[in-house]
Amino acid sequence: MVDVIKEVGEENVVQIITDNAPVCKAVGMIIEGLFPKLFWTPCVVHTLNLALKNICATKNVEGNGVVYDTRFTYAIVMMKRFKFLKPSLQSMVISEEWSSYRANDMGKTQAIKEFVLNDVWWDKITYILAFTQPIYNMLRACDTDSPTLHLVYEWWDTMIEKVKIVIYRQGEKEVNDTSTFYQVVYNILIARWTKNCTPLHCTAYSLNPRSNSEEWLQESSNRIPPHENEEIFMERNKCLKKFFTTSEDKQRAALEYADFSSKSNFFSSFDTIEDMWILDPKS
Repeated sequence: MVDVIKEVGEENVVQIITDNAPVCKAVGMIIEGLFPKLFWTPCVVHTLNLALKNICATKNVEGNGVVYDTRFTYAIVMMKRFKFLKPSLQSMVISEEWSSYRANDMGKTQAIKEFVLNDVWWDKITYILAFTQPIYNMLRACDTDSPTLHLVYEWWDTMIEKVKIVIYRQGEKEVNDTSTFYQVVYNILIARWTKNCTPLHCTAYSLNPRSNSEEWLQESSNRIPPHENEEIFMERNKCLKKFFTTSEDKQRAALEYADFSSKSNFFSSFDTIEDMWILDPKS
């Protein structure tokens, strides 16, 4: 990156974009040291960021909609900060100093004061943070240097369920009730998943020993083994056809996966079955 900046000239560089936060931070420090005049903006791009943007643009659904349009998750981070500073913000807007500051822009300062002292506004922020927290947590979990490809499929399903629980609890709805707002959020998340899910996600998930263990299946009543999931089956087959080009190799891979998923032959020993739950996939 440094070589490219030197080649095009630092005055011609607006920003450097990468999808890895640790790399962004390190490169930013290096470049700022070498080119003090360069305005450098790290941009972390994720699938779920785009979903959050659409969710936060949803307005007035069931009276609990979000009224703030945003790019990526910065609005969520800012709302967390607002909530953390709530006592200080409220003290600020009722102070004498705020009264004197009001002369600069009466309209804005009055609007800010009304928001900060409004319990309903704070309740909305609490609600927004509650139902977006599972999405934010998954985004953070994926944004690490550790391998997570084999976990994304399960994480996505779990995340959607957690979002549903928060929204239904807020609306005081039963599990089988219909929630217009949840349906909007659900459609956004599913559309994003459908657009970005690849056969590799499904294959990695189906090859994760933990997903084939009895302990994992017993954690939730609606879980089924990957080899019984129709979507996983179709996507895994697509992936295997790309990896194994001859019929002999494909047949061998299919037989080995059958042994793995049914805990047969080499995978039938007690230790191996126990290790599926305990050990990481590579081990």
